[in-house]
Amino acid sequence: MRILAATDGSRGGTAALRFAARLVSADSDSELIVLTVAKPQPEAAAPEGIQPNGLRHRAEKILKAAAHQLRGQAMPIQYRFVTPRPTAQVPETISREADRLKADLVVVGSEGRDTLSEWVLGGTALRLVYVSRRPVTVVRPPRRRKTS
Repeated sequence: MRILAATDGSRGGTAALRFAARLVSADSDSELIVLTVAKPQPEAAAPEGIQPNGLRHRAEKILKAAAHQLRGQAMPIQYRFVTPRPTAQVPETISREADRLKADLVVVGSEGRDTLSEWVLGGTALRLVYVSRRPVTVVRPPRRRKTS
């Protein structure tokens, strides 16, 4: 089984990686592909000092953190990053890459945002469920414990 785990370095992405690694470790014929999408920001919205070549650096940083998280796992793992086509969004880019790699399953994390705009418009995970031709598993991170 070929499992593609998409991560953006968030808590949800970390939970997706853990879940995908457990699935792959249960089947010796499985392979894990860790993917991050280097999403360019409009110049007006880009944080000061972030240039287009900084996208590669940020993607490499996310993949390095994923490799650190998965260290010691005895399984085949590929690390990849892609940039969306000019008219494509992140969910469409993940879906296209899953098709290209012939992934059997796409695993993505979701923080479960509560804002009205995200509920109405849908986040990356929800949109991916709608656009993907491959099965998608959405993983939520564990709840943060309240500290008194």
